[in-house]
Amino acid sequence: MAIRPAQGAVFQRLHSAHTDVPAEVDLVLYHDVLCTWCYVADARLEYLRDEYGPMLRWKLRPYPLRPDNQIPDKKQRSVLARHYRRLAREQEGKDVKPDLWTGQDPPASSGPPLVALEAALPQGADLQRELLKAMRRAAFTQGINVSRRDVQLELASRVGLDLGRFVEQRIRAQAVPVPVHLAGRREDDPRPVFARGLENVVGAHHIGLEKTSRIVK
Repeated sequence: MAIRPAQGAVFQRLHSAHTDVPAEVDLVLYHDVLCTWCYVADARLEYLRDEYGPMLRWKLRPYPLRPDNQIPDKKQRSVLARHYRRLAREQEGKDVKPDLWTGQDPPASSGPPLVALEAALPQGADLQRELLKAMRRAAFTQGINVSRRDVQLELASRVGLDLGRFVEQRIRAQAVPVPVHLAGRREDDPRPVFARGLENVVGAHHIGLEKTSRIVK
């Protein structure tokens, strides 16, 4: 995750003594829908959404950990299932099951769910977030392959997206770029990253809510 001041926020801070208007901060989350630690970080950051409200502006940016379209082999599926079991031991992951990777229909790539989110964004950030939550519930708690087009269309319809616009945007967004400053991170190190300016710190899943809140402040 990258955290940076919104445009004009520094000016607002310099004049904070003369105004009651709080400075706004952009929070950009580089994430993978199927990443276990992105799941944890997002759940913990929900507290910050409630605490800071409109002072924070949230943006999702795609970062696929498994961009290649290739069914994981038995060893890879075992590792991925282990990540999900570990997540299930976290407070935020109490309903998580490894069925996505132990079943008969594992995702070949984590790119398509991110494409779906990009396709949802023109209809508003709120609907995009609802689709994200729906895909994560399906994948993490029901073991459903959300990389499949039919699954995405069903979930998009459930959250209230206009399917015609969604399909059109999905065709346009056939691939998602990997941010240059995150390129090279490994699938076995899928930690969300905070950045303040050019300084990187540990992801929200690891440092906890209290320190994450201090970083935002």
